[in-house]
Amino acid sequence: MVNSKKIKIKTSQSNQRIDKFLAGFCAEKSRASWQKMIKNGEVLVNGKEIKPDYILKEDDEVEILKIISKIPLAPFSKGGKISEIEIIYEDNDVIVINKPAGVLSQRAESSKAPAVSDFLVKYYPKIKEVGEDEQRYGIVHRLDKDTSGVIIVAKNNKSFEFLKSQFKNRKVQKTYTALVYGTVEPKEGIIDLKIGRSKTRPNMQTVIDTKKKADIKSREALSLYKTVKNYENYTLLEVQPKTGRMHQIRVHLKALGFPVVGDKKYFFKKYRNIEPKLERQFLHAGKLKIKLPNGEISTFKSKLPKDLEKFLNKINS
Repeated sequence: MVNSKKIKIKTSQSNQRIDKFLAGFCAEKSRASWQKMIKNGEVLVNGKEIKPDYILKEDDEVEILKIISKIPLAPFSKGGKISEIEIIYEDNDVIVINKPAGVLSQRAESSKAPAVSDFLVKYYPKIKEVGEDEQRYGIVHRLDKDTSGVIIVAKNNKSFEFLKSQFKNRKVQKTYTALVYGTVEPKEGIIDLKIGRSKTRPNMQTVIDTKKKADIKSREALSLYKTVKNYENYTLLEVQPKTGRMHQIRVHLKALGFPVVGDKKYFFKKYRNIEPKLERQFLHAGKLKIKLPNGEISTFKSKLPKDLEKFLNKINS
């Protein structure tokens, strides 16, 4: 499977629409299919997203982020119910999945909810031998139960260490979509606030001012955000966490004064009864850019789930 391909445009290939060029370059896909991929951000020119009518120039670098077909949904059973997880990409070293909301990243003794680790064991039994924790099975990063989106999993220990090192050294680019209450100002910025465990509510994280609370353990946490769209009483944000603290985006946005819509843990009481209601937090890990063990720098994407799209339509009507 190929997940990324770069093409340097020659003089003879320039002065034509990119969708027409790609349809001729790979006749297996129709021009309409290429147009859809371009609109979905799966084709870049010089590292930037473009439109299907973009006119190619000599020396342009066209990058096709993924020209593979998605593997069908893989079912797994838990508690008598069948759940499905979409595999976005797979090779000999990794599995990239699209985690649905309501599914834990790894098995938790305190919860009966299905977990990604359940799926992984059924889909690829050898993954039991991967990683440092018998409950994680190759998982190098996690999403909260009610956060959906892209997760990458290692299929062997060499790959596990390779991926783990990238996350540790902040070489992975994670991009989330979040809808928050209120009108965010400034429209983009950096949230540089340390995070630690709450003393009064041990199951929650909180922003820590180490000058005032020197006795509480805290860790550096950095998030970048920018406004995508403003709605009446809401703001749609793109957020890139540069560190990987538990509940980081949710804690940071609440500290900024703009909690994530639907978040039942990090919220302000004044938003509790606002209609329409969302059954889970509006937080989706839509894009993951990472270097794979095979040397390829790859970007994996997940569209906004239907429940979140439906909510946006409600507040936009």
